[in-house]
Amino acid sequence: MVWAGGFQRIVRGLVPFGLASGLAFGLALVALPALADFETDLKRVEAALKKNPSQASGFAVRSCLNRYKFAVKLYEDGHEERASRRLRTCFELLDIPEVTVKARVSAPTQEDLEARARQEIERALVAEPDVARGLALYRECAGCHLPEGWGLSNGSVPQIAGQHRTVIIKQLADIRAGNRDAVLMVPYAAPEALGGAQGIADVAGYIDTLEISIDTNKGGGDDLAHGEALYTKHCARCHGAQGEGNAETFVPRVHSQHYNYLVRQFDWIKTGRRRNANAEMVAQIQAFSERDVKAVLDWVSRLEPPPSLQAPEGWKNPDFTDRPFE
Repeated sequence: MVWAGGFQRIVRGLVPFGLASGLAFGLALVALPALADFETDLKRVEAALKKNPSQASGFAVRSCLNRYKFAVKLYEDGHEERASRRLRTCFELLDIPEVTVKARVSAPTQEDLEARARQEIERALVAEPDVARGLALYRECAGCHLPEGWGLSNGSVPQIAGQHRTVIIKQLADIRAGNRDAVLMVPYAAPEALGGAQGIADVAGYIDTLEISIDTNKGGGDDLAHGEALYTKHCARCHGAQGEGNAETFVPRVHSQHYNYLVRQFDWIKTGRRRNANAEMVAQIQAFSERDVKAVLDWVSRLEPPPSLQAPEGWKNPDFTDRPFE
């Protein structure tokens, strides 16, 4: 914190007492509320005034002191950005190293990321999906998700076939906004790959048409009664009795999802690694034991969509006549 007496002592260490007294006359500083960037700048300016490593001239010192005083007044009046700009002129006057005068770019907050994603979600939701263009875009996705959208049983790639269009839109927008960490997905979700919100709407519209495989990776099957009880108590209210999710509230289908993928995502949600997870779910699952996790996800992996959404046995996506991924 900055106090008038301390500041006068700093000035007196730089210039003769008479000049210091004149410069500091009438300057009464009060303890400042915490504002990391502004207070950091204050400390750097104070250090430069005290030691004057660049041997700044008396004119530079006086100019800096005037700006210092005015910056504090601006800050006290609530003009934080103006205060910071005014104070930073001292960096040039006192020749403080350049690294300290560069404008600081604050990391976006969680609220910033969510707001950025929400804007694109809203634009994509009102766009009429062009399914034919969605197929063209999806061809780049099929290398990992497969032509049918069935993913991989090892849990590295989820089944996305038949997933609610709204859920796909939200997840892509979250990845693009930095609200969900998915390193492998970033180049494929980027505007350079999909275009704008219309591209998200198009590829999500196509994925929604794919038929869901029920031949997916399952858990061990040795604690299903416990898993069913947990799911009914904690999960069914949002994800639905059969894991059908809710398109209107962006809750994904979890039926016929690979068990290994469910385990990985559950861990990321519980530990905070999946930052766009529903806050209520994050809090709800904190008390789950290892047994609870295995049992409930084993149960989820065995839930199936209605027959109308299931892929017939042996089904292949007819939109991919050449099969470069097999």
